[in-house]
Amino acid sequence: MTEELTDRAAAFQDLLLGAEELEAFLAGLAQLAAGILEADGVHGCSVVIERARRARAAADSDERSHRMAAAAFGSGGPGLAALAENQSVAITDAWSETHWRGFPGPAAAEGLRSLAAVPLALEGNSRGALCTYSPRPHLFAPQVLRRVEKVADEASRTLRLALRIDAHLHRARNLQAALESRTVVDLAVGIIMGQNGCSQQAAVEILRSVSNTRNVKIRSVAAGVVAAVSERVSTHFDE
Repeated sequence: MTEELTDRAAAFQDLLLGAEELEAFLAGLAQLAAGILEADGVHGCSVVIERARRARAAADSDERSHRMAAAAFGSGGPGLAALAENQSVAITDAWSETHWRGFPGPAAAEGLRSLAAVPLALEGNSRGALCTYSPRPHLFAPQVLRRVEKVADEASRTLRLALRIDAHLHRARNLQAALESRTVVDLAVGIIMGQNGCSQQAAVEILRSVSNTRNVKIRSVAAGVVAAVSERVSTHFDE
């Protein structure tokens, strides 16, 4: 590995170490990629990640790139095609482009002429793409396109780790929420049993009946029962 590649790898790793959330890492990644490719004529980058049963995660290096990403990754956009087909898409001159509906207009308004959207090498069902923009027409000839693909490959290595960490955090938060929900329901059941002298099953049925009647979640009903008895009861779990 050359010194330049080592420095880039370290830069992507530093981004991950300094970012507390995935969104912050993606924003830093887009900015870093734009900085690396600036000498080639790139003026902005967007990163989009899609995962099963999760909302799309995205970030851009600047405001103009953010506006362009809406068209690039919208229906029929080149970025969306790179995601779906897992292959690079290059537009040599957006102003005369006719294939990608809805894209030339925004590009002309932003003063951009060329675009390259390249897939990110992720794991499992995750898909991602790095989209780069330039005001220069015909910028993404094969040589420059390969450099964009190289940066995407370098970024993917750290991004895979970032997605693993985010998945673990997501599961941990869901588990914590489930534990807190179960705790407040158990507290409410105990309160109802004490107030009504009924069985545990009868108390659960009372909660369920109120939940169905009011069309609210049983946890919300339970929280109301607990709050009515004491505001000092806590169901928070420290991490």
